[in-house]
Amino acid sequence: MNKSQKGGSAGLLAGLRKLNIPGILIGNIVLFVLFGLANERFLSSYNIMMIFRNTCTLLMAALGFTLVILIGKIDMSVGSVVSMAAVSVVVLYNAGVPVALALLLPLLIGIAVGVINGLLIAKCNFDFWVVTFGMMSVFAGLALVTTDGNTVAIKNDIVNWIGNGKIAGIYVVIWITVILAALMVWIQKKTKFGYDVFALGGSQAVASVSGINVVKTSIIVYALSGLFAALAGVLIACMTNSGSPAVGVDYTFNAMAAIVIGGTPFIGGKGGIGGTILGALLMKILASGLSLVGIPATWQKAITGFVIVALIIIDVVNDHRKNIKAQRRVYNNVG
Repeated sequence: MNKSQKGGSAGLLAGLRKLNIPGILIGNIVLFVLFGLANERFLSSYNIMMIFRNTCTLLMAALGFTLVILIGKIDMSVGSVVSMAAVSVVVLYNAGVPVALALLLPLLIGIAVGVINGLLIAKCNFDFWVVTFGMMSVFAGLALVTTDGNTVAIKNDIVNWIGNGKIAGIYVVIWITVILAALMVWIQKKTKFGYDVFALGGSQAVASVSGINVVKTSIIVYALSGLFAALAGVLIACMTNSGSPAVGVDYTFNAMAAIVIGGTPFIGGKGGIGGTILGALLMKILASGLSLVGIPATWQKAITGFVIVALIIIDVVNDHRKNIKAQRRVYNNVG
């Protein structure tokens, strides 16, 4: 390699560093290219559309959950609320409830669960692990009891259109997810509530002294987590034309993984919904790619787990390097 080539490579690397591209975005691009080279069907318009469609319910469950982790808490009830909402849509409609109410009531249930979680945690000072784990058990049990442990079918044109219909060639669920994700990004970045969430994650004591209503903010955060978990369940019911008490089993941990690999650490205070969007997309790109290259289902979870851990380690290392550089700059300025 001559000097000009070396200089060009160094300049390119320096340029990439200045761009400060998140590791999760690079991970998405790398996986997309690798799977595209491994199997040409991966890049087909149909498969790309299905990746985005399959991302919708995971991202929906993760949107509100991101806010919970941003304030340094956890919501273990997300998966159970997903299951309960999916089951509720079907059971309510089959019992004669008008379809609009059958779709709306599960969302109200999700909000109620979130409000109860928030009150017990922020107002009564109960441990968030205990409270949300308890709610997880309650609603997992209710979903099973309501359906006798069976998957229940629903037949309704509106429900089917929401889950499988298209507008301008794009699935309705994708439109819904894009609009709500954009709204949540705006709320996080442009509103006082978004600022309060980050402040609360940085330090609850400092946030309280600054005049932020810690209890109110926490309750709203958990209410949004419950709402979006329920919305994920409603969309699943619409997409599958059924409700299953087991449909949300993996959602708590999958949503958590999407959030963390998207750059929002469990300690809270930094990260956000933009990273969660990329994290959810990466998980579905990975799932689609592994299936198309013929990886057995038994190995897919192990490989997915490995990739998630690797990406988390990369982000932790990058954050550590940034902190060291920042400390060096402060030291040099002082010196």
